[in-house]
Amino acid sequence: MNILKEKILKRLWFKPSALLAIFIVAYWVPLKTIVSTWWTEEDYSYGFLIPVISAYILWDKRDALKRLDFKSTWKAFPFLVFFVILSLYGILGSSGNIAMPSIPILIVIFTTFCFGWAVIKEIYVPLGYLIFMIPIPSVLERSLGLFLKDISSKMGAMIIRAFNIPVNLSGNVIDLGVTQLQVVDACNGIRYLFPLLAIGVAYAYFFERVFWKRIAAVLSTIPIAVLTNGLRIGVTGILTEKFGAGMAEGFFHGFSGWLLFMFAFACLYIVGRILALFPPKNKPDIIKKPGEEKYEISSDGRPCVNINRAFYISVILMMIVFVLSFSTSSLPPVKIKGGIAGFPISFSGWAGESQLVSPEIIAESGAEEAFSALYQNNKHDSVSCYIGYRSTAFLSNENFFHSPTVCLPSSGWNIISKSIHVVENVPQFGDVKVGQLIMESMGEKELVYYWFQTKDKTTPYKAVNRYHLTLHALKRDNTYDLFIRPITSVKKYESIEDSQARMDDFVRDMMATLLKYISENQEPGGQHSKPQKVSNPITHQTIIPV
Repeated sequence: MNILKEKILKRLWFKPSALLAIFIVAYWVPLKTIVSTWWTEEDYSYGFLIPVISAYILWDKRDALKRLDFKSTWKAFPFLVFFVILSLYGILGSSGNIAMPSIPILIVIFTTFCFGWAVIKEIYVPLGYLIFMIPIPSVLERSLGLFLKDISSKMGAMIIRAFNIPVNLSGNVIDLGVTQLQVVDACNGIRYLFPLLAIGVAYAYFFERVFWKRIAAVLSTIPIAVLTNGLRIGVTGILTEKFGAGMAEGFFHGFSGWLLFMFAFACLYIVGRILALFPPKNKPDIIKKPGEEKYEISSDGRPCVNINRAFYISVILMMIVFVLSFSTSSLPPVKIKGGIAGFPISFSGWAGESQLVSPEIIAESGAEEAFSALYQNNKHDSVSCYIGYRSTAFLSNENFFHSPTVCLPSSGWNIISKSIHVVENVPQFGDVKVGQLIMESMGEKELVYYWFQTKDKTTPYKAVNRYHLTLHALKRDNTYDLFIRPITSVKKYESIEDSQARMDDFVRDMMATLLKYISENQEPGGQHSKPQKVSNPITHQTIIPV
């Protein structure tokens, strides 16, 4: 009987192992991006530990899994198909914010589909724990990060004032006089929050047996993370005031993260000790004695499992993902001789002066290359035009073109109107829908158009642009991707309609030149043009990012 049980277990564990191996191959593109993020960004270096901890928790469940009857669950199949399609949209449409978070969700759904609800109920903790290996989506980081940055700035200023140091807080800038501490996005507190949440979940699983205490231990990591980051900012300000700006940079700026992370871990331990004072007390898990496990065995000696069809269907779905991903990634990028920065500065009655775009701005905007120029016509009407360029429909990158609805308000402009406008009779495209913004700052108004463009499709919506890229990838119809944003000032004596007429004329003239420029200068598989550098202005104050 024992020999039969061993054979059953070997047979049962073969298919999960095979599915995992095939899954890694099929989703190698987003998985490679995830690991690259762990390796290159120190804020996510804890990601290497997440699969290890998850695997250990899964191994800890091995005895419970031996007693389960593995049965496929076909009710999960529609959800599986949906998320496979969604993941392909993320991979082929260059959306890391969709492709990467799909990984742990797909692992859960594949497991449910192939092995059943009973298995998921037993191992939802180790599988759900994999969510912590995913880099924080930029949308969540911007919204949550802004909130955390504001709290951390106020807390840091309070700590500095507690040491009788005069300080002025303006937004996220802590002014100490000669020196300013700027709470940048990278130091908004998320770097503590998510690894602490991961530690909190592991701590609750291993050391707490009461459900409400587990929840309390996990939730306590949120205020601990905020407190830790505020303390780090406050200590940085105090040391800067006492010992100068050099103290807040270099070694301390990096070492303070590790030091305060240990402080946060100590706080979590204290929370655990406090929870131990409340009833009910933790009780050890009841461990079944060897031989108590129950197996359902059919008359022919095979285990009662019904996972073969689900297993093979899962393999087929993964192979489809693999073929589409890797066949598309092999397509050569569409390079432009001289890069998009070589776009003409004069055409059809418009004469321009190019403007330098810093490499940092190009990278942050989600482009590979960028062009910017200020044009004027013979009527002295001015239009500023920015063009971002990506050379392939398949670009595994966590960054993507940013909408001006996000970027421009951060520059001090208030959006007073947002709508969709149609530019008629555009060469090759006909009528083109563009996003339209009317902005105001210090009594001045500006009209903004923006849209995303492949070689034969345009849209003002980023999600639709990703869909276009996905279609190009599925058809193996190699393409490039553009983000175009012209801006013109609304003169005091003219109406919005007059400004629209000027912008429409510019768009038609510019598009004719752009299409010709790209067509004549395409160089598939060529080298990237080097981005142009620009110097940053130096102020009288020392600004330290914290």
